[in-house]
Amino acid sequence: MQKQFQWALQILVVLVIAAAAAAGWVWLGYAGDGEGDGAPDGPVGGGPTPVEVASAEHDTVQDLVQAVGTMLARESVEIVAEVAGRIVEAPVREGEQVEAGEPLFLLDRVREEADLREAIAERDDARAKYRRSVALYQERDVPEAQVDERRAAFEVAEARVDVARSRLRDRTIEAPFDGVVGLREVSPGAYIEPGTQLTTLDDLSVVRLDFSIPERYLGGLVPGLSVTARSLGFGDHVFEGTVARISSRVDPITRSVRVQAEFDNEEGRLRSGMFMTARLVLAEREALMVPEEALLKEGRGSYVYVIEDGRARRVEVTSGQRVDGRVEVIGDVGDGDAVVVAGLQRVRDGADVRLVGDTGEAGNGNMAAQ
Repeated sequence: MQKQFQWALQILVVLVIAAAAAAGWVWLGYAGDGEGDGAPDGPVGGGPTPVEVASAEHDTVQDLVQAVGTMLARESVEIVAEVAGRIVEAPVREGEQVEAGEPLFLLDRVREEADLREAIAERDDARAKYRRSVALYQERDVPEAQVDERRAAFEVAEARVDVARSRLRDRTIEAPFDGVVGLREVSPGAYIEPGTQLTTLDDLSVVRLDFSIPERYLGGLVPGLSVTARSLGFGDHVFEGTVARISSRVDPITRSVRVQAEFDNEEGRLRSGMFMTARLVLAEREALMVPEEALLKEGRGSYVYVIEDGRARRVEVTSGQRVDGRVEVIGDVGDGDAVVVAGLQRVRDGADVRLVGDTGEAGNGNMAAQ
């Protein structure tokens, strides 16, 4: 019985000690919280909130549209055979610049040359017969009908000569315009049929970038606007061109309009089919810019803190273009106003602030806050 009493007494002592410890912990916790009662969200002692500021400044910004597109040659064609025959010569090398009318492929032409000589001989004979009949008709030795018959025969013979010459010309495949010859699909000695693709020809002196932009930008889209383009194949190199053509239609599915910009390509670096990223400058204008760090989001709106007479004032703004770490703001913010860029977590509307650090000129607002 005595042992049971001692055991219960020990348990009771342990419980009393635990309760006392818990009470002390709770009391200390309340005491610690009580030290901040009535103090603002700033440094201990209720002093001004330390912040860093920067100036809002007017600057020139560009209304840009970004798009991706495909590079096209100014003129591009697939060279195909119009007639059947055997290739006897390909005088132009692949990748070579050629002029309009320069021969690209020569087909065997022995039969066509013979046909032309025969047609010329028949024409000459028909001409001679026609002239004799005219002379005889003037002497009343032949009827007029015979003269008409000989004239018709002569005209038919002339037409046959033209046909023979045309067939002979078809045996030479020429460049339709100045350009660069592509890869050759056939070799000398090969027999080709009509429609066989032989090579390609591209005029790359000027190239076209074909891309589309949303129709909401159509109001500011006019020929002559500046366009810059980049390609992964050339790293950070920027190619400069201008808008040359705008489609007369808007795609009803994508609600975009097709645009073509032209780029000078004297060095021949740009090729047809290249994938390009383009930036189109629609307009340049003046805008008020602040560092991106100064812009805070709340729901669908945005705001900044402007420093006036040592106090922070919350200003609702609308954001616009972003350029090199700065953002355009539209609202009750003036040129040279000091806006908070660091310490924003502790700033409240109307709170006293103290400037720290050096983030550049902060205008009149900065001096007033000091």
